[in-house]
Amino acid sequence: MTTACSNGPDPAPEAAARREIRPPVVAVVTPFTGNRVDTDAVRRYAEWLWDRGVRTIMVNGTTGEFFATTATERLLVLAQFRRWFPGTVIAHIGACAVEEVIVQLGDVQPLADYLAVVAPYFYADPPEDGVFEYFRQILTRVEIPTLLYNFPRHTQTPVTPSILARLAEQFPLLAGIKDSGTNRETTHAYTRTGLRVLVGDDSVAAHVTDLGVDGIVTGGGNPIVEVPVGIAAAIREGDTGKAAHLQAIFDEWSRTKRSSTLPELPYVKTALGERIPNFPHETRPPLVGATPSEATDIHRCVHRTTTRTRELSKHLSQ
Repeated sequence: MTTACSNGPDPAPEAAARREIRPPVVAVVTPFTGNRVDTDAVRRYAEWLWDRGVRTIMVNGTTGEFFATTATERLLVLAQFRRWFPGTVIAHIGACAVEEVIVQLGDVQPLADYLAVVAPYFYADPPEDGVFEYFRQILTRVEIPTLLYNFPRHTQTPVTPSILARLAEQFPLLAGIKDSGTNRETTHAYTRTGLRVLVGDDSVAAHVTDLGVDGIVTGGGNPIVEVPVGIAAAIREGDTGKAAHLQAIFDEWSRTKRSSTLPELPYVKTALGERIPNFPHETRPPLVGATPSEATDIHRCVHRTTTRTRELSKHLSQ
């Protein structure tokens, strides 16, 4: 584990276009060693993602265990990814209290290209006008493009299309929404605002054009990131057949992951350890890490998935 150093990597050719979101957006994990943020692991992870074609990441989201980290730790994580990842960085800053979000802006905005703000959580099913006011007070203060973040399964507070549309009329820096809900009627309604819509659903990676959305945000795809990256590239190239083949691999990965008794976050961290040497598996309560038996099954799944991906690439190149 290392501390911050003065020099980062040389700027990448894409740095000039840093403020563009290029899907798939990868929701990154936060590596811990000895219950501390492992900054060396962040460096190696950021470089690994970039080398595999990832151009946009989301930091300190649900996959990043923001619920189990302090504001100081989240700022450290953001600063480290900003140093080592040459692409676009979306920083999640959501919290229960409006003022807790606002107080972060001075430190976070200089390090981020976009902000993301999840709906307020804990108090389930608040009135829509109250949710609107929560976001309104935050958007009044932001100085860089900002995404709302709809994740009703965890927050019990949906961001309705009406809230998004009302805010869009008032705030030009409202850039769009990350939709991790499962109601596709809501997703379609979001698209009618004309804002960017990113879907937190790995099963639709090859179908974003049909849905009318801009791409996916994937946390579960971290360990096999070549797959969602390949799907997005195939879509841009108009190669629907390749996208479909890769989606089948992605779907099998997701089914196996869901069939595990382990929650997604420790599953993903354990799987990353198969791809990135010595990548730490630690999670924080209320999550627990994989047992040795679970880790063996995860490593087999990673091997099977990466092998299938290489074989498909070889077949399609012939």
